[in-house]
Amino acid sequence: MKHDLQAFSQDIVALMKMSGDSGGSGDTSEKPLLHNDFFVPTRETIVSPLKNEWGQCPTTRGDRKTSEFEWVTPGVPSVPTATTNFEEERNAQVFEGNAAGWHAILQELKRMQAPEWAGADRWSQVVGDADCFLSNWDRAACDLGWTALELFGVHPVAPGCRYDAMGLTMLLGGGTVFVLTEQTAAFRRPSGSNLTYRRKPMSGAVLLCGGQHAIR
Repeated sequence: MKHDLQAFSQDIVALMKMSGDSGGSGDTSEKPLLHNDFFVPTRETIVSPLKNEWGQCPTTRGDRKTSEFEWVTPGVPSVPTATTNFEEERNAQVFEGNAAGWHAILQELKRMQAPEWAGADRWSQVVGDADCFLSNWDRAACDLGWTALELFGVHPVAPGCRYDAMGLTMLLGGGTVFVLTEQTAAFRRPSGSNLTYRRKPMSGAVLLCGGQHAIR
């Protein structure tokens, strides 16, 4: 045991230098190495981590361009409207409210392409039915007071499915009219069934050849 206080103090200082975070004793894995006054971090030295990638500004050029931030706008399919249904880009016409005007409407139908709501087969059937009806009943229908809308009318927004607004030629479906009166038209379908069309108010309907057309 040492009784020299100065020597004892020097021993304590030396011991403190050899222990702790910078001393030579203790867990050396937690300490840096000092070599010729240079600081050399050990493999256990804690290194400040990089910021989270989501918090960094995305690379906007080069090979590491961030694709996650690129906006992709999917295409939106178009929806048919009354304009596309009736080809309203065609010049508007005013048809006579008689047999001659009905035949002019028929010629307009023949020049038109099949509307989206009808399809080629159905449209061909409608035009053929209208042609057959006018060939046999045009003058009789005119004398009995039938109108263009009662023959060629359709709903302006849902022309292919609103049967309450359809004129006679839209409903024949390949059938042949065999009786025509002031109020009704009886026709026979290809299946052999007999049906009757009754005249009704058509104030909300438009012409099959296009809503821009009118009747004089």
